[in-house]
Amino acid sequence: MAITTIVRSKKGRWLFAGILILIIIAVAIGITIYLLDGVAFNVEKTAKASVVTNGYHCSEIGTSIFEKGGNAAEAAIAAALCEGVVNPQSMGLGGGFLLTIYNKTTGEVWSLNSREAAPAAATTDMYQGNESLAQRGGLSVAVPSELIGYWYLYERFGGYLPWRDLVQPTIDLCYNGIYVNSYLATILQNNKDVLLSDAVLSDAFIDPSTNEPYGEGEYMKRLKLAETLEVIAEEGGYALHNGSLTEAFAQDIRDNGGIITADDLRNYRPKWQQPVHAMFSGNESLYSAPLPGSGLILTFILNILDSFVDPSDSDSVATYQRIIEAFKFAYGSRTELGDPDFLQIDELISNLTSKSYAQYIRQFIFDNQTFQDPSYYGANTTLTEDYGTAHISVLAPNGDAVAITSTINYVFGAKFASNSTGIILNNEMDDFSSPNITSGYDISPSPANFIVGGKQPLSSMCPTIILDGNGDVIMVTGAAGGTKITTTVSLLIMKHLWFGMDLLSAMDDKRLHHQLFPMRITFEGPYSTEDLHIVEGLSNIGHNYTIQLTDGFAAATSISRDRSTNKVTGVSDKRRPGTVSYLY
Repeated sequence: MAITTIVRSKKGRWLFAGILILIIIAVAIGITIYLLDGVAFNVEKTAKASVVTNGYHCSEIGTSIFEKGGNAAEAAIAAALCEGVVNPQSMGLGGGFLLTIYNKTTGEVWSLNSREAAPAAATTDMYQGNESLAQRGGLSVAVPSELIGYWYLYERFGGYLPWRDLVQPTIDLCYNGIYVNSYLATILQNNKDVLLSDAVLSDAFIDPSTNEPYGEGEYMKRLKLAETLEVIAEEGGYALHNGSLTEAFAQDIRDNGGIITADDLRNYRPKWQQPVHAMFSGNESLYSAPLPGSGLILTFILNILDSFVDPSDSDSVATYQRIIEAFKFAYGSRTELGDPDFLQIDELISNLTSKSYAQYIRQFIFDNQTFQDPSYYGANTTLTEDYGTAHISVLAPNGDAVAITSTINYVFGAKFASNSTGIILNNEMDDFSSPNITSGYDISPSPANFIVGGKQPLSSMCPTIILDGNGDVIMVTGAAGGTKITTTVSLLIMKHLWFGMDLLSAMDDKRLHHQLFPMRITFEGPYSTEDLHIVEGLSNIGHNYTIQLTDGFAAATSISRDRSTNKVTGVSDKRRPGTVSYLY
């Protein structure tokens, strides 16, 4: 009645119209702010944290752990468990990992070595020249170590959230359905014969209505694995190693021709290690995974090139000549490396982290000359190539960070899954060298990496954290992609921190690689006309080369924090679709 009376008067009508206009404007402003908040307005916000993964939805699972009050270690575990089902071809509970973790409060940096190990019954000549036995089937499986590694990480740095909270998101994915993106769809289709040859893999990845692998946009379920994860959520990280799953899991491997026993699983223990550490001229402090990882090789490359390449001349032939020669010397040294618990290589390890040794090596690098003899670069043996992997980078709201790289080696590992658990097994034994399997380069294999029971094979993985002079994280990085991992990570660090490229540009930029065997540069193509001067210039110096047009370069995931603005940026490599999630 009161509103009707106001509207009937002329003055009242003007008042009512004014109020109505103000309400409409207020609503419009509110809607605009709501719509733009996730687009333009977030650009101006400073993210408190970020998680970057290779897998669809896994980064969001990581940041959801922060929202619940969890820390960097717990976010990494939850994201990694997700990665194991979203990227099942690359990693999972049947594999192992290397990890670097930084605690901002204490200033401590640690590496966790949860790399797979040879079974106790393994011997140096166990394959008798038959390389296929090291690549497929039960005899190719090294002792899985992924789960117990997560548990070690949780026991030392976790406990803010219940263990089940870290496992439950992946259980839900397995029950409700895992989204198949274009990348995974291609992997499944390309490995259709492998998937159809194993009942457990077929049940997980083949659509029974079509007898074809699940395609892009579809959802697949991992029901057997979900049941296993339910046990793991209840029993904890020893469920596979000294729990209700152990005996049947070991028997599944033996049923496929393997030699792993329940005692191998019970006796395996991850190792906390001091990370490889290096300081660079820009006051950056790098920490990466020690042996059997390739943090030493990464550090050696960067020590050679620190103040040896000119950031103002980063796109020159001379700069890339020095980079390639550093790669060659690093991979020459790599042929002498292996599990340090089985070798006497303290002097070599010391050299690879020494500034003076890096400076000494520079005198053998020339801007107008290269060499085709591997022995010039310190190599007289070859190493097998490693494959696969996935990498996760985590930066927490309190400044803690985790870099974790995990693998089952080849695509779908040993090409079978455990019948009792649904876990896909690794074929990590192929990462060892074997005395009766000679490489295609007529060079004998590396004795430093020969098989011994309990030994861990050498790996290219180098999960890395870099701090500034104040102890703040400025980069968390690592990559997936076999022997190209180490060169990829070194290029990414150089281009971002030394050459001043923003993280996305550094990630997208063309890459190149050299590992001595074969004796040629691999360029990532196609090269545009303006970029060909690098290819032609290095060729004129004497390098053989190939341009790789198809996918084959390592895929990195990285987080950076700008030293002047504190802006946090996460980037997932375009070479393998991944996701970036922020906490604001």
